[in-house]
Amino acid sequence: MAFIAVSIPVSSPDDIDVAMAHAVESVEVGADLVEWRIDEWPEEDDSVSELSKLVDDGPAACILTVRSVAEGGAFEGSPDDLAEFILAMAEHGMRPRYLDLEYAMWNASSSLRDAFAAMHDDVGLILSMHDMLGRPADLLRIAVDMQAQEEAAVVKLVWRARSTRDNLEAFELLRTRSKPMIALCMGELGLPSRVLAGRAGGFLTFASSSAGATADGQCDIATLLDRYRFRSLQPETQLFGIIGWPITHSLSPIVHNEGFASEGIDAVLLPLPVLQGWESFKATLSVLLSDPDFNLRGLCVTVPHKIHALRFVREAGGDITDIAERAGAANTIIVGPDGALTADNTDAPAIVETLGFEPSGSRVALLGAGGAARAAIASLVEAGARVDVFNRGDERAATLVEMMDSPMCTLGDLDEVSGYDIVLNTTSVGMADGPDPTGNPAEELGLPGWVIEDAAVVYECVYAPRRTPLIQAAEASGTQVVTGEAMFLAQAIRQFKMWTGCEPSFERWRQLID
Repeated sequence: MAFIAVSIPVSSPDDIDVAMAHAVESVEVGADLVEWRIDEWPEEDDSVSELSKLVDDGPAACILTVRSVAEGGAFEGSPDDLAEFILAMAEHGMRPRYLDLEYAMWNASSSLRDAFAAMHDDVGLILSMHDMLGRPADLLRIAVDMQAQEEAAVVKLVWRARSTRDNLEAFELLRTRSKPMIALCMGELGLPSRVLAGRAGGFLTFASSSAGATADGQCDIATLLDRYRFRSLQPETQLFGIIGWPITHSLSPIVHNEGFASEGIDAVLLPLPVLQGWESFKATLSVLLSDPDFNLRGLCVTVPHKIHALRFVREAGGDITDIAERAGAANTIIVGPDGALTADNTDAPAIVETLGFEPSGSRVALLGAGGAARAAIASLVEAGARVDVFNRGDERAATLVEMMDSPMCTLGDLDEVSGYDIVLNTTSVGMADGPDPTGNPAEELGLPGWVIEDAAVVYECVYAPRRTPLIQAAEASGTQVVTGEAMFLAQAIRQFKMWTGCEPSFERWRQLID
């Protein structure tokens, strides 16, 4: 079973009381170890004498870490300066459970190696390497060399993920290790390596305390334990993911993981960020599906990859549902026991289901021309509505209208705008972490304000934030609104049922995100 270490920065002895409070809180939540980040202590006079308050009085066994500026910390001294500090620790009888020393310094300084040898035998060495920019070209050689160091009780390899695929290499390092190892990827793209560290055989993973993260990509300990159920993940645990960019705002991990837990299903859903473009999507999904140890069973797909998802499944010879075929986009992929793929679109029925009235005979001003727009058009036209498509680029909108091949779907004309019953936004304008979080898509596309005022309903597909600029404008005009979480929940429940055969409670999931 992998440990959870909570990493807590302690800039100086003056910060001990506050740091200790964060540590106590973290251990109460579930941390096994406390990493005290004392990067700046070696450069302070007489600081060693204060260390006993952290080492001896802390709420759990601890790791003492002095991280250099070169590897993401604040220590600016030399390896020999650090050696003097460690010798002083030895003279004071300090016995942390582990001492984290950087491999680069270890190789560069015999005095540092001698200083560690002076520590008590109970102190284990974590020999570490951090690349703040990306994957080291010689990562595999470094891993072999570090594991060959007899003094190292644990080897730690951390690098900044360039793509979600980097996580798989971290797992492979763990599976082929010759001694206890920590292998983690930094940044948003590296979250799977932190959540699945124990599942892959890692020695520990790091989480942040209420003091904040000490490394890019750490999640807080409560999220690690409660949302991702770190303690229960096993090699046979089924993996699901949310693929898109950006996805830090996504509610999918919250609701689906609650569903797995409440239904007693051994599964977890993780954010799997994939940068824009077909090649990025294809390369990432191909690698994830080809790794039998990853055990990927299904995906939620969001902006900008819904069209790519359909293309991928088609090229793989998988099945495509009728609604996904009509929409020309998929937001859901199911991976069968034999690896066969199915592409579906749960956005389409969710839109009609949550609209609040029967759309037959209604006129719709649809904003956007991406995957969500295709789903909306397919469902609304099938329900008998007439849809005019407005998009920043008329060429893309015209292509979409041509593809939908229906007299009920036409290209919107700003010179001939008339009243609409429904204004429906499928763009990412107004989305938190999106390219234009403060924008109003109706205004940016040139629709006159009275279109919003006269509409029966303004429907927003963006759910983070709940009250987007478009929703705020509609509410100010007294127009009825449907906010994005309604559609999100309706389509997510359909996804969950397809993956598991279970149907969670709409109200329970709504309470989770309120």
